Amino acid sequence: MATLELYRKGASVWVPDPDEVWVSAQLLQDYKPGEKQLLLQLSNGNVHYPVGSPSDLPPLGNPDILEGENDLTALSFLHEPAVLHNLQVRFLDYNNIYTYCGIVLVAINPYDQLPIYGEEVIDAYSGQDMTDMEPHIFSVAEEAYRTMTREEKNQSIIISGESGSGKTVSAKFTMRYFAVVGGAAQQTSVEERVLASNPIMESIGNAKTTRNDNSSRFGKYIEIGFGRKGDIIGANMRTYLLEKSRVVFQASAERNYHIFYQLCASRELPEMRSLRLGDLQCFRYTNQGGEMQIPGTDDVSDLERTRNAFTILGVQPDQQMELFRILSAVLHLGNVDIQASGRSSDRSFIDADDRSLAVFSKLLGVEGSQMAHWICHRRLTVGGEMLVKPMTGQQAVEARDALAKHIYGQLFTWTVQRLNSALSTQRRRAKSFIGVLDIYGFETFERNSFEQFCINYANEKLQQQFNRHVFHLEQEEYVREELAWNRIEFSDNQQCISLIEGQLGMFDLLDEECRMPKGSDENWVRKLYDQHLTSKPHPHFRKPRLSNIAFIVLHFADTVQYECEGFLDKNRDTVFEELINILKASQLVAELFQQQGNVPSAANGSVRSEKRATREHKLTVGFQFRQSLQMLMDTLNSTTPHYVRCIKPNDLKEPFMFDPKRTVQQLRACGVLETIRISAAGYPTRWTYEEFFSRYRVLLRGAQNQDQAQASCRQNLPQLIPDPDQYCFGKTKVFFRAGQVALLERLRAERLRIAAVIIQSQVRGWLARIRYTKIFWATVTIQRYTRGTLARRLALALRYTKAALVIQKTYRMVVVRQLFLMIRQATITIQAFTRGTLARRRYRVLVAERAAVLLQARVRGWLVRKAYRQIRAAVVFMQCCIRRRAAKRELQKLKTEARSVERFRELNKGMEVKLMQLQLKADQEVGEGCRVDECKLKNQKLEKPPPAPVISEKEVEDRRKAEEKAAQKILQLKQVEHVHQAVSQANAALRAELDEERRKYQGLLREFTRLEQRYDNLRDMSLLTEATEGPTPPRSQLRNQRSQWEEELESLRRQLNQNISGSSSAAHRQVEIYSKMNFYCNSLTNVTLSAVLSLLWLCADIRVDTALSLPPGLSASVIFLCVRQADCSGDQTRARSLCGAAVTAMKAALKKHISDVDMTALWLKNICLLHDLLNQHSPKQRHRDTSAKHHRCHHSDDTTDAVDVLPPSTAAFTNHLIPLLPSVAALLESETISSLSGSVGKLPVSRKRAGSVGGDAPTMASVLRELGGLHTAMTHQTLARTLMEQAFHQLTYLICASALNSLLLRKDMCSWSRGMQIRYNVSLLEEWLRSRGLQAGGAVATLEPLIQAAQLLQVGKKTEADARSIVETCTALSSQQIVKILGLYTPYSDLDERVTLNFIRMAFSLFPVTFPNLPPLVLSAEQLVIPDSLKISFLRKA
Repeated sequence: MATLELYRKGASVWVPDPDEVWVSAQLLQDYKPGEKQLLLQLSNGNVHYPVGSPSDLPPLGNPDILEGENDLTALSFLHEPAVLHNLQVRFLDYNNIYTYCGIVLVAINPYDQLPIYGEEVIDAYSGQDMTDMEPHIFSVAEEAYRTMTREEKNQSIIISGESGSGKTVSAKFTMRYFAVVGGAAQQTSVEERVLASNPIMESIGNAKTTRNDNSSRFGKYIEIGFGRKGDIIGANMRTYLLEKSRVVFQASAERNYHIFYQLCASRELPEMRSLRLGDLQCFRYTNQGGEMQIPGTDDVSDLERTRNAFTILGVQPDQQMELFRILSAVLHLGNVDIQASGRSSDRSFIDADDRSLAVFSKLLGVEGSQMAHWICHRRLTVGGEMLVKPMTGQQAVEARDALAKHIYGQLFTWTVQRLNSALSTQRRRAKSFIGVLDIYGFETFERNSFEQFCINYANEKLQQQFNRHVFHLEQEEYVREELAWNRIEFSDNQQCISLIEGQLGMFDLLDEECRMPKGSDENWVRKLYDQHLTSKPHPHFRKPRLSNIAFIVLHFADTVQYECEGFLDKNRDTVFEELINILKASQLVAELFQQQGNVPSAANGSVRSEKRATREHKLTVGFQFRQSLQMLMDTLNSTTPHYVRCIKPNDLKEPFMFDPKRTVQQLRACGVLETIRISAAGYPTRWTYEEFFSRYRVLLRGAQNQDQAQASCRQNLPQLIPDPDQYCFGKTKVFFRAGQVALLERLRAERLRIAAVIIQSQVRGWLARIRYTKIFWATVTIQRYTRGTLARRLALALRYTKAALVIQKTYRMVVVRQLFLMIRQATITIQAFTRGTLARRRYRVLVAERAAVLLQARVRGWLVRKAYRQIRAAVVFMQCCIRRRAAKRELQKLKTEARSVERFRELNKGMEVKLMQLQLKADQEVGEGCRVDECKLKNQKLEKPPPAPVISEKEVEDRRKAEEKAAQKILQLKQVEHVHQAVSQANAALRAELDEERRKYQGLLREFTRLEQRYDNLRDMSLLTEATEGPTPPRSQLRNQRSQWEEELESLRRQLNQNISGSSSAAHRQVEIYSKMNFYCNSLTNVTLSAVLSLLWLCADIRVDTALSLPPGLSASVIFLCVRQADCSGDQTRARSLCGAAVTAMKAALKKHISDVDMTALWLKNICLLHDLLNQHSPKQRHRDTSAKHHRCHHSDDTTDAVDVLPPSTAAFTNHLIPLLPSVAALLESETISSLSGSVGKLPVSRKRAGSVGGDAPTMASVLRELGGLHTAMTHQTLARTLMEQAFHQLTYLICASALNSLLLRKDMCSWSRGMQIRYNVSLLEEWLRSRGLQAGGAVATLEPLIQAAQLLQVGKKTEADARSIVETCTALSSQQIVKILGLYTPYSDLDERVTLNFIRMAFSLFPVTFPNLPPLVLSAEQLVIPDSLKISFLRKA
């Protein structure tokens, strides 16, 4: 057999293991037929594996090239260990939870939140084929959606698995995908309603179990209807077998349905207080399991989400409260205390004062006494007479629990009907639909009851449908390829299904026993034994050895033992008619029971009355379940099914933890291994002729032409595989049995090895011949050079003899000459040192004399200047004293006048208008007075008569007098210094007093304003009926002046927008703008805020041509000076308003010109300049400045608030550059190197989404043109270099990030040729950035991840040295990105190969990142350039 040849030394095999199920081993010697054992090498040593026959050989391992394959059917060896190992490698090593198995998607629950379900992932899978993308739940949904729209045929997605395997989450993601790709046709957003049904069904249908915190305790099938254009127009939901027994009983560590815990957790809400709910421990129906809280969940927020979902589906808040009242009544019903009475406790009663019964009756609006009576009694019909029979305490408890289950079941059914009404469409009918089936998987527990029996029966039916569908697809593939094939035998579970649902099957016997008056579970089990063990033994039915009340069924997945206790009661699901009639009389719950008589299946149960009909068996739960299951199977058979098998990797709910035992058990139960077995029974491996020819070209003989691939394969394959049964030729593919691909791989490796040996032998011979030739010519050359050396040596000896005589003669001459030269040099050196010493002495004498003269001159000048300063200080002190006295008198006079209210009224007239002008005028007068004093002092000094000339005769006496005068002068100078200090102190005190008086004066002004307003109010109240005449108050004049200015500003705006055009009149218009700006700036002193705001809007609302003609940053400079002037005035409210108005005006201007690159650059310049000015002149900056004490203005904290407000605004303006971002596709798809595609064969191209409109592909030339335009606009505005570098740094960072993300999501871009193309395109962008000098800001550095990704596609990926090189080179990429690129790498030609898993593991180790910090622009207010034509020099810059 051909497979036996693969059992050679070094081959990989799988051996059973009790812990890991299967472990890998390696053969240490070849296997020969007839040997009884194999020598294997395991991880813990060598072992001998017994082999009885060739069929006992361990399964072979797949080649390394197939490790981690995304489709299990593509494996060469299809068996259980290969499937288990491939799933484990993808789950643990690659973190891939999805794997294809033919038409089945295997989904492993990661127990962790993965970022693979976002909108960008949906966009990536939308319109793509399943074979082009990685396995994903979105891929299955897209395949169903495309098949429905293309073939106009209904589809079904069947999701199954154990509890906790992720079925509900997979169904939600599937519905979310349909809601995104198929928008609703109505304006009511049908897709939003479809998604809103999930939280409602989870609340009333899901509960915590020992295996799952959010287990669905019912099955559901959702049909999503689509219109002709593929849009969602409606949906419908069908449910199956709700576990109503959970309402009244929960096992240990389990909970009731979520809705009960949500209501109890929200009991403190005002609208919930009327429900009389308490703690969870207070209710019998919620405290049995002991688990009150699920870690990581919030019941209050879950209830809020459920209520929002009800609102979206059109359920009004009052109807929601009615629903909550019914649920609360069920909880209170469980707390009703039933007491036994009578001698033998054959009676029961409920206390009339029972609080729980009273609350239950009040919530539902029923009679409490009637309910208490009929819970403890039942009505019988005997001989046409009605009898009332009391019930025991146990019977009454069962009747109470049956009523609670019945109410909840009816409420669940009503909710589903209400959801279907909200999801249905009335306008048009759905053309096709996609059904999503979320149904329970195969279940087996320590104790299995009626629910597990029905669930496993449903899984038997689904497994049968799955097997037949898989077999049908295999058959269609063989027929389409026209193969001569034999029928494949597969395991059909029809016998097990017939045992359950056939004639005299288990369901028939159960219904028959339910019709018996005294039927019991024991009688039913005995009938099963008699029918299926004694009379007609059934192969799938057995009896336990140690029990007579249980039975065993051999299901397709496992053997399950069922306990018959409770089967009859759960199948009957009976509620007495008297209790139902009481509930029908209630206005609240009457609607739940309206359709019960007409639609028996609505409540999934039956009502027992005195008029029991003969067709009561149709109302049993088993009969209804079979009926609904048959309808489901008919629906699935009429659609095209798609299968999703969810796997639970471990029972501890740990993230990314893989338990092989549990996984294998579920693989056997869900039918994945059956799919593998059916595929392995036929031809599991299939290659197209072109793929086979490309891979195994080295094994084929004849013409090596791609066009003749089929003929070459048909000619050479019989020579490679002698057994014709191991392969088969189709029309477009060649099919192989299991293991044949591994054989071909071994032959290919052997052929390549032989070719390598031949190449090595030829190369070694060629190298040996070259070496011999070199040695031969080297020998001849050595001989020639040796003979020449001997001849030259003889000639050299003769030359040496002659030269010795010449040398002796010359040496004697040289010795004598050197002695002469030495004596002469010594003489010259002594003379030079002597002359230098004499010259330096003379130089030092001259320097000392000059220093004495200079010192005398400086001392005399200092004495004269000191005397002048002392005299001037004395004069200034005298002036200050006189002026201080005059100021005190004036101040006293002002204080006297300030106490008079009438004086305040006179001063206030025009005060608000002229206050700032008077201050400026006073400052100018003080400066002029100082200059006049200085001039007077200079004139006095000049008018002093010069000293009289010295008479030679009285020289001695004059000298004495001069000395006396000098002493007096020195004494006067000391006195002047003391006077100067006193003057300085007095001046400082005067300034402080003046500041204090100014503050008091401002306070008096504010007090006067308040008193004036109070006076006006009192006058208005006293003169209600009299009309006063008089002069208009000053405020009216100010308001009129403000209105006049606003009208003038509006006319100026209209004139600017209409008349500014042409370069000839631009200068004239500019002068007008300057004049208007001068007018409004001068009005700052009038305390009118509207004029300042108008100035701000005038600076912002300028046309494009006019704005570009203005100096750069003019608007920001004017706005800053306005804000600073307002700030210096001390009015914090005005400063804050000016700052806010400035930011609003700039944002409005940028929004108005958002599509203009020049205007965007202009306002980016203004906002950055304004931010830097406010930042440098803020109080914090001035506090850090050592010269802060010389500032004359007191700045408030409003400029600090503006500094905090402007950075977000600057970031917002910078974000307007993002729409200018070039197309990322140009970096990846632009084929700038025209010769590359032709040299490497087929260059990968980008895939377009289905239905997208094609256009011109973006090129690098267009990208560079867009960047050049942006750079020109910024340069024209003289933006700071750091700001330009930061802007282009952000743009290049976004380009690189988008291109790298696109590269990681596209498999067709990961090849050697595309990497070379991407590297060339990035180099063009780098060259452009360096040509503009933008590399200093880090713009080039941001491209490093994309450059390294392109290099990663081009370097070698085989040896350990290659892995080390990748780790050292790709420092800007993370380990996950490198693994993703290596996993997506696609060979570009036959000479290239895929990256092996061993190499990826080798490179999976190490990798860190820093970001630049740019300093702020240094610019002070003194450096602002304001045109003189504005005439706003009074605005302070200091």
